[in-house]
Amino acid sequence: HVLSKLKDVEGLGDPLQFLHDVVDRLCGQDLQQSVGDSELSQSCGEAFRYAVGSDVASSDFMETLKAGGCEEKKVLNAFAAVLEGRRKDIRQALVNNASRIFPRYLKDFDWSVKTVVASDMLAEIGEPVLVLSLRLKNASGSENVVTLELNKSSAERLLGACASANKVLRQVTHD
Repeated sequence: HVLSKLKDVEGLGDPLQFLHDVVDRLCGQDLQQSVGDSELSQSCGEAFRYAVGSDVASSDFMETLKAGGCEEKKVLNAFAAVLEGRRKDIRQALVNNASRIFPRYLKDFDWSVKTVVASDMLAEIGEPVLVLSLRLKNASGSENVVTLELNKSSAERLLGACASANKVLRQVTHD
């Protein structure tokens, strides 16, 4: 559906300016002469997000446009020029959007197992404890460390939750 809409750019007087306006809007810039929320501008924005987010080369992007019915050389050149000239801007917009959803991410982790041999309540315990240190990086670039101490049952629940999340991610990425 997106590809079939992109060939409509051929009917525009200045496809280069239109595509730059689409990217400006994608990057969050407020335009006085806005391209609006037309289906065409949304389709072009989706195409640019896909190309940059999937790290598609310009030549492959051009082939995809041709396969979708976009054949006018002026329009193909406009798409190529905007994609290459604004790739960094689009990537930054994608990162910013993802950062709003996930403002913090796991950068590194470290773990160790310790044995609790005694406590103030009991003379001897002998229970293993997982010490998990998570290094998180914030969207601002700052980092902080969160340390968890988990007994065996808590560690098993955490591993189960991680396995479930991994299963869902695999299903999403393979669909």
